[in-house]
Amino acid sequence: MVVCQEALVAARCGNYGVGAVLVNPRGVVVARGQNSVFYPRFRSDLHAEMVVMNAFEERHPEVDTMRGYTLLSSVEPCPMCFARLLAAGVQTVKFLAEDAWGGMVSHRQHLPASWQKLGQRQAVCQADVSESLRQFALDVFLVTLDACRQKLWSRWNENKAVSGTPSPGR
Repeated sequence: MVVCQEALVAARCGNYGVGAVLVNPRGVVVARGQNSVFYPRFRSDLHAEMVVMNAFEERHPEVDTMRGYTLLSSVEPCPMCFARLLAAGVQTVKFLAEDAWGGMVSHRQHLPASWQKLGQRQAVCQADVSESLRQFALDVFLVTLDACRQKLWSRWNENKAVSGTPSPGR
């Protein structure tokens, strides 16, 4: 599956092992990408879903509705990505593996009322794939999780040392 290939590319580059694709109403993949937070340079916003939406919106400014489009991610979208997909109006969001640590789908009821209303128009669910593919997607993500978290903490601690700001509690 393409999202797993993209996740592997991300992992090999030292990023979180997450991949995503956007499929148009005819079933054609129109954008694909992977998490690029750390490589080639640090960009906190370049989660796989964001990379895909940025690429699509840049190449297709004429598209004024995301009705019929499906975004498929190897891992459940985080709060930032979930909000982006809601704002963009992507009709269907599917993911292979749940993210118990940072996924937003199971916490939708905690969104502000206006975001919940947007979410009523969107179908969000775990993709109908084999358990082995679901586990593979989770494994690719988990193998990168600790190293990437450590990179974030290191960046934070470097900034703290410069600014004198205390580090967040853990």
